[in-house]
Amino acid sequence: MIGEVLRFILFHYCIFIQHRGMGGEFDNMIVVKNMSVSYNGVKAVKRVDIMVGRGEIHGLLGLNGAGKTTTIKCLVGLLKPDYVEELKVFGINVLSSIEYRDFIGYLPEYPSLPDYLTPREFLTYLAKIRHVKTKLKERIDYMLSLFGLDEVGDKIIVELSKGLKQRIALATVFLHEPRIVILDEPFIGLDPEGQMLVKRLLSEIINSGGAALISSHMLDTVERLCGKITIIHKGRTITSGSVKELKNGKTLEEAFFSIIGHA
Repeated sequence: MIGEVLRFILFHYCIFIQHRGMGGEFDNMIVVKNMSVSYNGVKAVKRVDIMVGRGEIHGLLGLNGAGKTTTIKCLVGLLKPDYVEELKVFGINVLSSIEYRDFIGYLPEYPSLPDYLTPREFLTYLAKIRHVKTKLKERIDYMLSLFGLDEVGDKIIVELSKGLKQRIALATVFLHEPRIVILDEPFIGLDPEGQMLVKRLLSEIINSGGAALISSHMLDTVERLCGKITIIHKGRTITSGSVKELKNGKTLEEAFFSIIGHA
C-alpha cells in the first residue's frame, strides 16, 4: 500500500524546466505505434496503436485483461515497453524525457491516497511539486470547493468514503490545469454530480485545444462522451475510428461485441 501511494505521488513530481511554448507544433497529442509489453515473459500487449488528436476525447475499450491499463501505464511512464516504434505525449518522447508530465493529468484505475493526510494537505503537497503558478492557498480552496470537498478538507483521508476519495484523486488530475488528461476508469464510485463535473472539466480542456484518453467499461458513458474510440482485444488494437463509424447503426455495446467476436 505504501509503495502504491509513493508511486502515485512520484508520478506527480515534475522537472524544474518551465513550459517552453510547445503548443501548436503538432496535431496528435498522444501517439502509440506498434507497442508490445511483457510481464514475466508473457506478452500482455502484443501490438497496440493509438492516436489521439488535438481537441479530442478518445475512448479506450476492451475486456478485462485486454491490455488497456498496461498501455496507459506505459504512456505515463510507469512501465517500459519491450518494443515501440513511437510513444509520444504532447509531442515528447516518453522514453527519453519526463518533460511531458508537466502537461498531463493522470488518474490510475485504483488510486492510492495517503491515509493520514487531509485532502488539503495532500493537494497542497502535490501543488508544490507540480509548481502550480496561481496563488497556492486560493488554488487549493478552489479545488476543494469545485470537487465538493470543502467540508471534509481538513479530515484525514482514511475516514472518508470511497466516493470522496475518488473526488480527491480526480482533483489531483486537474490541479495544475493540464493540457492532456489520461483517465483509467474515472467514473467508478463517482456519483452523478461528480460525473457531470468531470465531463465539464474535460470539455474545457478540449475547447482549449487539449485532449483526453479515457479507459472505461461504461459503454453508454463512452458513447455519449467520446468522439473517437480504439478497441483493444487480447493485447492488440482491433479497430479505431469515430463512434459513428464503429457503431454503424448499432448501439456501441452491440458494435463492441460484434467487433471483438470477429477478431
